[in-house]
Amino acid sequence: MKFFIHMLLSIVVLVTGFGLGVQYQSHLESLDQVQTLVRVQRAKIDELYRERLELQTGIMLRDYLDEVQVRLPKETMRDIGASIASASERYDVPPEMILAIIRIESTFDVAARSHKGAVGLMQLLPSTAREIAQELRMDWPGAEILENPATNIEMGTYYLTKLLAQFENLAVALAAYNHGPGRIATLEAASADLPMGYTEKVLRHYQP
Repeated sequence: MKFFIHMLLSIVVLVTGFGLGVQYQSHLESLDQVQTLVRVQRAKIDELYRERLELQTGIMLRDYLDEVQVRLPKETMRDIGASIASASERYDVPPEMILAIIRIESTFDVAARSHKGAVGLMQLLPSTAREIAQELRMDWPGAEILENPATNIEMGTYYLTKLLAQFENLAVALAAYNHGPGRIATLEAASADLPMGYTEKVLRHYQP
């Protein structure tokens, strides 16, 4: 009799344990489903944010072009708008700032070249761009790549974030963007006045 009772209790324990195991496994599967759903929803939210950012950037770009009375092919406008939105998201720089710099630097001329040799929308010197390409692990076939809106805008925005990290001040970083970080660092070290004309021009058109 005792043996029978012991066997019965063992069976009850096994059945109970199996039931708890099934419930635990079911809980894990349910939790996994919830986590999957959260990831899917988060991806959808991110996609909607990117679409909204690109749309807003495109509208701002159109307004800027109207102000400076510049007409660009629709495909070029789409490329510039999408590139600004992408760089803005990647480097956490407001699209308004990128637009303001492009307006002052090149007036939205993708093939613009300065007398100092700066190229493209954000007017990057080939020597500076080559260093940036190495840091970003991008191919560097030559200065002509800077006439590509996506490449120029990504490099220019990345360069601005480097200057912001170095000088920890937007106004000073903008001065360094125009005059070079070496010159601005030297002036700061000497407690000399910084050339802020370029900064004032950009900030005049920067309306976050």
